[in-house]
Amino acid sequence: MQGIICLNFLQVAHMDRHTEQQQLISQRINYFRKARGLKQQELSELMAFNQRQTLSDIERGERMVKPKELIRFAEILNVKPTAFLDAFEPAVDVEFSWRTNDEHTAFAEFEQRGRNIINLLTTLRRKLNIAPASVSSLPLGEKNSYEDAQNAAERLVLEHDLGPYPGKVLNKLYEVLNIDCIYLELPDFISGAAMVSDEALLAVINAKQVRGRRNFDKAHELFHCLTWRTMKPMHIDRVKLNRNSKRSRTEQLADAFAGALLMPSDSLQTAITDDITLESLTSVANNFEVSFDALVWRLVSLGNLTNADAQHLLKQEREPGNGDAENLKPHSLMSHSYLSVIAKGIEHGLISVRRVATLLGISIDALHDAYHQHGMDAPFDM
Repeated sequence: MQGIICLNFLQVAHMDRHTEQQQLISQRINYFRKARGLKQQELSELMAFNQRQTLSDIERGERMVKPKELIRFAEILNVKPTAFLDAFEPAVDVEFSWRTNDEHTAFAEFEQRGRNIINLLTTLRRKLNIAPASVSSLPLGEKNSYEDAQNAAERLVLEHDLGPYPGKVLNKLYEVLNIDCIYLELPDFISGAAMVSDEALLAVINAKQVRGRRNFDKAHELFHCLTWRTMKPMHIDRVKLNRNSKRSRTEQLADAFAGALLMPSDSLQTAITDDITLESLTSVANNFEVSFDALVWRLVSLGNLTNADAQHLLKQEREPGNGDAENLKPHSLMSHSYLSVIAKGIEHGLISVRRVATLLGISIDALHDAYHQHGMDAPFDM
């Protein structure tokens, strides 16, 4: 009797794995078909199916795909056959918003890496039965004023007890809002991005930037994550060095939000003295962990400085990183929460270390170092 029970258990487990694989194939045929702009009838004709219902049944998971058919699907849809079988091969719709100071660069290469990163996270969460948490949002739209965006930021500071210097605890805010934020080594012309799929919201920050710039981008991308459904940002926000250059209202609202989040008005007014000089503002900027430029424009918005005052201050010669070597150090790669999910996936044998590194676009050594930089034990030995 015990042998029969064990046999039945193995049969059920085999059936579950088979059903899961078939469901994956079905979903990916549907995804790749739509990505190629093909209607069901068009793909059915290319596959030479006798009945139009066949493809519909396949995409609903009601009919198995034969091996020869899978190879033919791969040829027509211009993908490798393994793309239908490997859950870690990205086949997910991801929307991007990039923040850059470059005028010409295309982002296809970086967006493929972004799909790998977000798909790795969501796939491991599913396999580990980690339910996606509900994500907070802000009820703001393009018709809202800059003051509305600033007030929303200051309310977050109070509601989540971020203290006088929120830039020091932005990770805490991301965690309570259930939004992921990771750091990557990116080209200098990319400062940050927001990535959104059906299962995840993810902010990506360039780890190589100075601390003040990282914090501003982190606050800016948080705004996009919180308002994505009501106020979709630009695909590429090409930040101009000239402040008078026209930018979208969404991006300007995100900047207003970021400035207020990092420098709450009460805390900033307390820190500002009557004698506003390059030296005094540099000290204030370091305390708030923001850039000198961000501080100056925040003071303009609060009425402490005129535009002429700001231009005069910004033209003065300044030391890199506000004169503090700590501000110039790169941030640890990835994030504690992201690395925790990866560690569980590796420990449960769901994915290899080499595959993780390949998908993230970093070396195994860099992945190992990231765990130690975040004070975590790496789930593998070197």
